[in-house]
Amino acid sequence: MPAPATQSRAELYLRGDTYGTFDAQQDVLNRVRALEGEGVLDEAAVAGEWQRIRTLNEDARDGAIETYLEFAAWADRNGHSLGPAFERRTRSYLGLDQIDDVVVFPVVSLAVYEDERLQAVFPCSDGDRAYTVRDCLDAFERDDAEWLDQFDAVTVDRAEPRLDAGLRA
Repeated sequence: MPAPATQSRAELYLRGDTYGTFDAQQDVLNRVRALEGEGVLDEAAVAGEWQRIRTLNEDARDGAIETYLEFAAWADRNGHSLGPAFERRTRSYLGLDQIDDVVVFPVVSLAVYEDERLQAVFPCSDGDRAYTVRDCLDAFERDDAEWLDQFDAVTVDRAEPRLDAGLRA
């Protein structure tokens, strides 16, 4: 009996609180939809919109921080960084002693999965080179299946996006 085929999926994350990025985000969304329509990706989902900054305590509702931590584990495994697109820093408040750890999210990011394995996250960098969402989509569009092989996948504990219950792209 042949082994079951792997299922590839892309999760697209868009930041909703930005000005002047709508057209660029729509271009990425249309490219992801086209790849799904052509059968290059088995499934594509807009995982939802995340806000620019999330504190580590604000995550109970939408899973943005959990998703970021999953992406960070993938980056660590690969010797990569999610920066400068994702930024982790502290935030203080005028007149208060409160200091929060926060994550600043990029305007657009893309995660590629094969079955239950996170294959790659974009944007990311390896110290010498930045890998963009565009780089990944270009590789898919030129049918360069080996391009993703440069990244080590990590197993994840979910089959659907955490944000907004995964809206279909």
